[in-house]
This record gives sequence, C-alpha cells and structure tokens, in this order.
Amino acid sequence: MSAHGPGARESSLKLALAFCIIDLALMGTVAFNSNSVTILGDVLKEGTDTLAVLAAFLTVRAVRRSPNHRFAYGIGKLENLVSIGIGGMMVLAALYITAHAAQHLQKPLQPEGTLPGVILFGIYAVISFVIWMRTRAAARSQPSAIMQSQAKLWFAKGSFDTLMGAGLLVALFFRADEWAWYIDPIASLVGVCFLLHAAWGMTSSSVPDLLDAAVEETVQIQIMRGLVQHIDAYERILKVRSRRSGPHVYVEIFLEFEPELRMREVQSRIEAIRADLEERVASTQVLICPASPTASLIS
Repeated sequence: MSAHGPGARESSLKLALAFCIIDLALMGTVAFNSNSVTILGDVLKEGTDTLAVLAAFLTVRAVRRSPNHRFAYGIGKLENLVSIGIGGMMVLAALYITAHAAQHLQKPLQPEGTLPGVILFGIYAVISFVIWMRTRAAARSQPSAIMQSQAKLWFAKGSFDTLMGAGLLVALFFRADEWAWYIDPIASLVGVCFLLHAAWGMTSSSVPDLLDAAVEETVQIQIMRGLVQHIDAYERILKVRSRRSGPHVYVEIFLEFEPELRMREVQSRIEAIRADLEERVASTQVLICPASPTASLIS
C-alpha cells in the first residue's frame, strides 16, 4: 500500500506494531542472559514503545469512525490525548533507565552477553529509520498528531539503537579494561536524552490542538490564497477561524456579499469557493457563512 494512500496510517502502525513485538521478545531474551543496563533499558523502552504503538493503532481506527450526535466533530482530539500519554510513558521509562544507570556507575560491572545485543541494535536501527521515513511520509500526506508523534518516536528509537549498539560494541572490544565498564551506563544515559527529547516533541505538538489553536501557517496561507482567487465573488472577508481535530481541519469563513444579490447566487458562489478550498487542503471541511460587519464582531 502506498504511503500516501487512505490507509497509510493504519498500514504504517501495523508494521510498527509487528516490529515492536518481535523486538521486545528478542531483546527480552538477550537481556535475560546479559548484565547490561543498556540492554535492560532497551527492553523497558521497547515495552513502552509497544504499548504506545498499540494505543496509536487503536486510536487511529477509532478516529476513523464517522461522527455521531454526541461528537459532531468526531473524536480526533483523542489522537492528541494519546500522544501526550505516549510522551508520559517515555518519561517514566527514561527515569527508570536513569536510576539503573546510576547504580551501575556507582558499582560498574564487566558487560557480559552483549554481543547478541550489539547485532540486534544494528539491525533494529536500520529498520527503525525505515519505519520512521514511512511514518513521516504518511504524516505529511495526511497531517495527524498521532502520526507526527509516531515519527518522532521512531526517529528517537533509531537514534537510540544506533548509539546503544555503538556503545556496547566499544565496551565489548575493551571489556578487559575497567574504564570500558562505564561505557554501558553512560551510553544508556545518553539514550535517555533521546527519549526525553522525543517525549517533549510529542507533548508540545499535541497540546495546542487541545486548546483549539489555529491551524499551522502553511494551511492558513493556502486558505487565504484560495480566497484571493475568488476575490470577485464577495465584498470582503470579515473573519476566518480554523481548528484541527485529529487529521481533519475545520475552517469557518465569514464573508460579506453584495446586498442586492439573490440567495441563490450567493449560495452558488459559496459552493465554488468551498470546493476550491477543500481541494487545496487535504482533509478539510470548510463552512462559509454570509455575514454583515456587525455579525462578524460576535465571537
């Protein structure tokens, strides 16, 4: 399925979920036979990643349902809430990894059983970056808070796996030297920085939509360009309001028309403008209201 098709989000999340489950099982086996805090931290991180991807998949399926009488605008904001929850889980994982790394820094141990971990980290780093590119493409084709958070998660995961694998490889080569015993916990602490950065990116990008902030500037520019193209169809623009709910954008436009126009002509012009704007911006629903300057002052 194309990364730009209508089911791209679900397809990307299915692939990511399958990878997470396999990764969790294999890394759990390696951690059982190793004393590496980096590998242990990765198992914990994989657990939160698996739960996060599963929650994202179920949320996307739920958001896809048609609006009902109770949620007339759909439940798109559920994506933002889940994204914030994912960020919270990543923070908890980061704190747990930090606590274990601190213990190993106080009492360093010679890493054992890390070679399988190094191999898996290398393989998973490549796969993670592939999933990141696929998820990013899906998020660009159909803007979505949850897909954007997933893209951040997989980029952080790929970077984390690359760094952890490199750190374990160096520690493995110099395992006879005591100074190399500190590489394992230090590498896990650096990996914590990636987790916290990704968690911050998820939450900071999700909160504005919960507060009904206006859509991003690029979308607003497309809307204004469309209105300029139809400038002869109305007298002036009184107000433009926009908001995002999940992958959907809702735009309300208040236009003043010539008083002598019949309602049939006004409606015809409204339909032409609406169709053009919805074609310019994907997943957009446009509502155009004829209004007077006095009415436009009402919030």
